[in-house]
Amino acid sequence: MTTIRPIVPEDREQLLHLVKLQTNFLQCEIDVAMEVIDKTFNPSEEYTTLSAVEDNELITGFISYGPIPLTEKRYDLYWIAVDPGYGRNGIGSQLMAAMEKDLRDKGSGHIYIDTSSTEGYAKARAFYEKNGFHVAARLSDFYREGDDRILYLKRF
Repeated sequence: MTTIRPIVPEDREQLLHLVKLQTNFLQCEIDVAMEVIDKTFNPSEEYTTLSAVEDNELITGFISYGPIPLTEKRYDLYWIAVDPGYGRNGIGSQLMAAMEKDLRDKGSGHIYIDTSSTEGYAKARAFYEKNGFHVAARLSDFYREGDDRILYLKRF
C-alpha cells in the first residue's frame, strides 16, 4: 500500500537515488531537484515535497511544489518523479491529487509546470495533460536550440 506523506531529512538518500533513476534528467536538473528537496527541510522556505512511500518504507515517487513569488495563489510544480520500476501504478496521479488537495485547502488558484519539448519529456507531457493541465505557453529554443519551454497550467 502506498502512503503519501511529507518528506523528512532521513529520506534524502532515497530521493537522490530516485532522481538519478530518471533517464531524461540532465545532471544540472538532478542538482536543482536536490536543491529544492533540501530547501523543503528548511522551515523558512515555502517549498513542499511529498513522497509516495510503500509499506517497507521504500520511496517510490515524490512531488515538489511551492508558491510563485510576487503572485497570489499561483504555484509552481517543480518536480514530480516516480521510480521507473513502479511506473504506471498510479503513484504519479496519487502525488498530483495530494498536491492539489493541499493547494485547494489553501483556496483557489493556479498550478504551473515548466517542461521541455524534447522527446525525453513526451511521457511527462502526456501525464500532465491526462491530469487536466493544458499548454498555456511555448517559448521556442528556450533551454537550447531545438528545446522549447512548454508551460502547462491547471486552474483549481
